[in-house]
Amino acid sequence: MKSDSEPVDEFAPYEVFDGTPWEAGLLKSILDDNEIESLIRDNSRMAYNVYPSAASSIKVFVAFRDLEKASKIVAEFRDNMASEAAAEPEGENA
Repeated sequence: MKSDSEPVDEFAPYEVFDGTPWEAGLLKSILDDNEIESLIRDNSRMAYNVYPSAASSIKVFVAFRDLEKASKIVAEFRDNMASEAAAEPEGENA
């Protein structure tokens, strides 16, 4: 464990989101628009997935230096996704 006196690596990647490929791609675009560099990592071991929405989760990472700003954007993104899902009429996804 690092002590308070050790410097923090400002480029160290930190996970800020875990979701579907579509959500991760959309969030990456939003982060890019806010001048925050991000990385997407797919931990799927499947060579080809017929159902992308059922794929394993995709993780989005940002550098420590952007963590605070990115965390606020991710929180707003999650809130917007939740409110959109709640407002979607029944049977829309059927």
